[in-house]
Amino acid sequence: MNLGLFLSVSDSLTKQKKTGQLERLIKYYLRPYSQKFRRIYLFTYGDSGQKFFLPRGVFLVAKPKFLPTYFYQLVLPFVHAKIIRDIDVNRVFQTPGGLPAVMAKIFFHKPYVVTYGYDYIRFTQIEHQPALTLAFSFVVPFVLHFADKIITTYSHSLKKINTVSIHNGVDPRVFKPWKHSREKYLVLSVGRLVIQKDHQRLIKVISLSRFKNKIKLIIIGLGPLRNKLLALSQKLGVDLKIIPNVSYTQLVAWYQKAAVFGLTSIIEGQVKVLLEALSAGCASVTTPFIGNMTENNLTGLIDSSNHGLAAKLDRLLSDRDLNLVLGQRARQLVIDQFDLVKLVQKEIKLLQSC
Repeated sequence: MNLGLFLSVSDSLTKQKKTGQLERLIKYYLRPYSQKFRRIYLFTYGDSGQKFFLPRGVFLVAKPKFLPTYFYQLVLPFVHAKIIRDIDVNRVFQTPGGLPAVMAKIFFHKPYVVTYGYDYIRFTQIEHQPALTLAFSFVVPFVLHFADKIITTYSHSLKKINTVSIHNGVDPRVFKPWKHSREKYLVLSVGRLVIQKDHQRLIKVISLSRFKNKIKLIIIGLGPLRNKLLALSQKLGVDLKIIPNVSYTQLVAWYQKAAVFGLTSIIEGQVKVLLEALSAGCASVTTPFIGNMTENNLTGLIDSSNHGLAAKLDRLLSDRDLNLVLGQRARQLVIDQFDLVKLVQKEIKLLQSC
């Protein structure tokens, strides 16, 4: 069998390399795929003229430089018609990037599997992107309608007979606890510096903590709100350092030494950075977003108010035994339900069945 892979709209291997995700893509997806499929065609929205060390049998299909990204989505199957005809099944990583797979199914009769990872339309509304909200309102239902199988990563309102539940995952062999003790007042958060992640709220929560003057907050990520976050932390007297994106393997050391992982997002799917933190045995304080895989007081602490989050943060910083127990339970949760190596094999069987 031959497999086609479609990245998200405007995504490319060059971009994944910059954000530290390329190594993860190759190790956990492309290599296992290459062992089960004869040829794999990886369609991206860039990378023209670029070279990458990809597994044997994986062929990069770059976007021609002269074609605009959104137009390219519609004409991709025709631009690469010879390749599309050679494909047995297509895999779309996120629903908004599924238009080429729809075209390939309608005109070339190629089945496809797509991931519905979170509420894409609600996300664009939060980020005040009306043009994308309008576009996704048409694209998302369209892509889901024609899909042969829809992978859902968590329980939500999507009710279709062709849905299959496969969690997001992390490798617990890589993201594991450290032998040494954690930095007692180090609070870590990882994610893009955008409205949806609501890092402003995490800064405000720390400003309410009785350990405010001892806490060191580290946020790893890039985004347009960097200067606003730094200004807010200075105003509230919170010790904040923002670090640009690092590779997923470099993140391990941060999860291992952090006392608490904080995530105060407005909306999320089954967010990978929280899984990584849990796998590393890092106790967490989070808001109750829909895709939250932790259970309050069992594998993490959850609250919806700033004062409640601050109180729970203080509990984890002052009660070492609670911190340790929650971290251990969180790691076991990942081992039992979110092992990426096992989940990708489940996904491969689903693709082969199509």
